[in-house]
Amino acid sequence: MSSDKKYDFIIAGTGCAGLSLAMQLKRSSVKFSKVLLIDKDLKNKNDRTWCFWTKEKNNWFDEIIFKRWDKFSFKSNSFEKEITLNPYSYLMVKGIDFYAFCLNELRADSRFEILTDEIKEINTKDTVAVLKTKDQTYSCDYLFNSAFRVLNKKPKHINYVQHFKGWLIETETDSFNAECPVFMDFSVEQYNDCRFIYVIPYSKTRALIEYTGFSKENLKDELYDGELKNYIENKLNLTGYKIIETEKGDIPMVESDFINPFGDRVVNIGTAGGSSKPSTGYTFYFIQKNTKHIVNQLENGSQKLVSPKRKKRFLLYDKILLEVLDKKEISAKNVFTALFRKNKIKHLLAFLNEESSITEDLMIMNSVSKKHFIKASIKKLIN
Repeated sequence: MSSDKKYDFIIAGTGCAGLSLAMQLKRSSVKFSKVLLIDKDLKNKNDRTWCFWTKEKNNWFDEIIFKRWDKFSFKSNSFEKEITLNPYSYLMVKGIDFYAFCLNELRADSRFEILTDEIKEINTKDTVAVLKTKDQTYSCDYLFNSAFRVLNKKPKHINYVQHFKGWLIETETDSFNAECPVFMDFSVEQYNDCRFIYVIPYSKTRALIEYTGFSKENLKDELYDGELKNYIENKLNLTGYKIIETEKGDIPMVESDFINPFGDRVVNIGTAGGSSKPSTGYTFYFIQKNTKHIVNQLENGSQKLVSPKRKKRFLLYDKILLEVLDKKEISAKNVFTALFRKNKIKHLLAFLNEESSITEDLMIMNSVSKKHFIKASIKKLIN
């Protein structure tokens, strides 16, 4: 192995997790000489939009926040409310802005090398991590992996997916409240499932309309299109619109434990490292927390790096909610409506961000159907 193929760190995968880790590493006090970022291709289109809430200030990605709101609305057939989010803000980052910003920053730093190639294998060999492509082998002290998702999907566990398709549409006249996105609209047909719509306004004439479901598998493309068309034309009463962009994807909602078959010199990040919240699919904010935790370990001189571990109580809450959604004895629409109707928004958002106190957790749990959640809790505690 030639000396120029040895790195301090390798980041396998240049999506949200890989680029977030690289950016936080770049801005840290960690001492390193060379980092390799490698993926089969670099993202160059707006394939994702990330929305999330935070009360943190001075984030590394502040320069690419596309929109910021201090309120949003929740809707269902029985309840509708415009909610002020203080002390939180609801933020939006466009995928294309994120990728371009990170890659430009990293290319300007000689410590980072960005390579486009297909990764064939990653593993630990003795005291180093090894990555292989078709023609080359690379080694490093630690390899951070988001390129390979290895999820231990146990057959008796609940394995859902958050799946979605969105249209960015433009109208001829003012049609959207640019100051207030629709966080969840459960007034759409549920099909004995969990279905809702996001409306994320770019301006008074542009908005991302996204149809989302929590279920065991994705829908056929024409079903997403039919539901989007129906919502836009019959709920929003819009006919003169054009589709500017589309986005589509899915995020695993898996209650099974994650495994790492690559050895202790490979640290999983992103979805592979447990950054997709199992009960909701929220990912961007958890990626930022988890990659920061890894960088903190490096700054503190940790001898062995590990993926961040979630608090056991939040793991249990996610398992309970997935159990309730899977049994379908109470509709997901009624569960989420109760959460937004009966709780202070600062407590609910802290709970969903896994930043709440046990006292706040108890208030949240007291707001949902005790019959269904106690039954699910007992089952999960026994298991």
